[in-house]
Amino acid sequence: MSEYPSKIKTRKYFIAAILLFIVQMLLGLVMSVMFLARDSSTNLPLTFDILKALHLNLMVLWLLLGFIGGLYYLLPVEAGRDILHPHLIDIQFWFLLLIGIGIIFSEIFFTGRNWWLVEGREYLEAGRLWDILLTVGLLSVVYNVLATILESKNKLSSPILVLAAGAIGSILMYVPGEIWFDSIVAAEYFRWWVVHYWVEASFELIAAGVIALILLAMTQVRREIIEKYLAIEVALILLTGIIGQGHHYYWIGTPDFWIFLGGLFSALEPVPLFLMVWSAYIDLKENKKPIPNKVVLYMIIGATIGNFVGAGLWGFIHTLPQINFFTHGTQITSSHAHFATPGTYLLLVIGIAYLAIPEISGRWNFSQYRGKIGFWLLVIGFMNMIIALLIAGIIQVYQQRVEGLSFMSVQNTLLPYFEWRLIGGLIAFAGGLLIAYDLILISIIKVNST
Repeated sequence: MSEYPSKIKTRKYFIAAILLFIVQMLLGLVMSVMFLARDSSTNLPLTFDILKALHLNLMVLWLLLGFIGGLYYLLPVEAGRDILHPHLIDIQFWFLLLIGIGIIFSEIFFTGRNWWLVEGREYLEAGRLWDILLTVGLLSVVYNVLATILESKNKLSSPILVLAAGAIGSILMYVPGEIWFDSIVAAEYFRWWVVHYWVEASFELIAAGVIALILLAMTQVRREIIEKYLAIEVALILLTGIIGQGHHYYWIGTPDFWIFLGGLFSALEPVPLFLMVWSAYIDLKENKKPIPNKVVLYMIIGATIGNFVGAGLWGFIHTLPQINFFTHGTQITSSHAHFATPGTYLLLVIGIAYLAIPEISGRWNFSQYRGKIGFWLLVIGFMNMIIALLIAGIIQVYQQRVEGLSFMSVQNTLLPYFEWRLIGGLIAFAGGLLIAYDLILISIIKVNST
């Protein structure tokens, strides 16, 4: 039995997150087939735009559930006490899950019919009703986290404060998306406050805090080393994440100074996080400290590399304004998206799950080979997708924007790369299924509470 009973309640968050990811991947595979069939021979009741909206919103839902589960799992140890209101953990899970189901149902049946149920803006498709309910749900999570921190028996640590800042930022940065503007430029300007500041500010803070806590829990690396790099990471997130927003403002009618600022501040934030994990890895290697749960180490190292290369370098290469002028809206953007988000946040959520579920279920000595195989299948699958989309994007830029060929003519040239992307997706999907099966298998044990 855990010293902190509320930890047991987080298991459902991780299982739901990985299952929702599987559904998201399945929709992605369907869309990959539609790219090849040109939507003519699939005979599906849902159009491509609705499938894409579902694909994106499922990602947001499993990310939220995974991060909230991670918050509730990691907080008690650092705070030196259990979650102050453990019953809210269950209520919030079902509340957020019902909101997610409501968003999905609305997008399938009410797109273009009801503004309160579906707004239709890319990435912010959820209607105003779901916006309000989601804000209430997230506020209740922040309340529970802050109440627990304020009642903490221990001195407040840097990772906990960073996690709390990320959670609060998630709410603050969601509010601009709930404001409607008559000007399409103003609407686009503040839409990116939600999309960018969630992914490249609030979620980055949460990711940094979670990685720091996992390293502290799994290794014997000195706390001051972890917290030093964490402080640098937070400073760079606040600097580059906030001002780096400018790379979304190049072509929507904003002032010219955003071109300079957006190009300058778009690549530095992953550097200290990479150094933090690298320092921990070198310390482990030099001192030969055993790590019983190597699957978590795989996921954390993978997430750090994904963040550094996928979000940082991959993003920086095509967010320079001189390059983005040609690459904007091409498959290069899709390559970056499929590198940065799964490469960072997916592996991080799975890593937390592999840390939490064995402890919650009392399965410390679980077999790790399925998790390792699943990890490599995900990596190989996504890297095939990323490279295929990158090459397709380069060809698209040259043929469409240099030679001036029509959009549909270029699509014919890209078909082999879309086939390659589909093969990569199938490999990654197999890895996701194996990991979901493994986590469910580990969790099948009687516990005193759910």
